[in-house]
Amino acid sequence: MRRIIRDIILAVTLACLAVPATAEVECSTPMDDWKPIAALREEAVKLGWTVEKIRADDGCYHVKATDSAGKPIEGVFDPQSLKLLGRSDDDHEENGEHDSSKSGGSN
Repeated sequence: MRRIIRDIILAVTLACLAVPATAEVECSTPMDDWKPIAALREEAVKLGWTVEKIRADDGCYHVKATDSAGKPIEGVFDPQSLKLLGRSDDDHEENGEHDSSKSGGSN
């Protein structure tokens, strides 16, 4: 019985760790201080992304795009600095740090 409980706890813990980095990010910048969506689109293009959709959620900008290889990617950006806070794609999960060498440029 203890082994079953241990296995259940382990499975739940691992499932929680599998949540994409983008789901964990929240921003608190007042909307008056947000940069325009056009500026965010320019930053995404610098990364080599083709933007499909930009939305605001949890106080952050969320971008759905494809990368330079055509793979789907989602990114969360701070609306004031336009810094990439998190991203998720098939090959890469990131928690707040961005390695521009992997995405073809800067934000």
